[in-house]
Amino acid sequence: MCGGGVARNMAEALWRLRGGGVRLLTAIGDDSDGNYISGIVPGLLLDGCIIEGARTSIYSALFDTKGECLLGLGDMDIHNHITSALIDKHMETIRKAPLIIIDGNIPQSTMNYVLQLCHTFQKPGKLQIKMLQYIY
Repeated sequence: MCGGGVARNMAEALWRLRGGGVRLLTAIGDDSDGNYISGIVPGLLLDGCIIEGARTSIYSALFDTKGECLLGLGDMDIHNHITSALIDKHMETIRKAPLIIIDGNIPQSTMNYVLQLCHTFQKPGKLQIKMLQYIY
């Protein structure tokens, strides 16, 4: 098991390269997996990202002896907690950010909202369409 997710991995790498100064707006549960994720890079997560009573996203893959993926199972329900209201809570952080990266697992309405904010604030916004923003 390891901390994963394309957006989380990118945020952690940038945080380490910049000596901090990078923030991640996501949703994780208050379970053991969420505690693990939040402990990897203390201070990376923005307030309100830990959802009480929720399960942190998880992805499990089964590989054959050749390394080919035979089966992938995921629980991604927590991504529905990444709403425009959560975005609004961190509007100042978003306004100050030089770049906004959006993972493809969030609700379409939230994606549209963030992309509109990028346009409004004249920020480069990149939609990172990957299926891994969880523990794998």
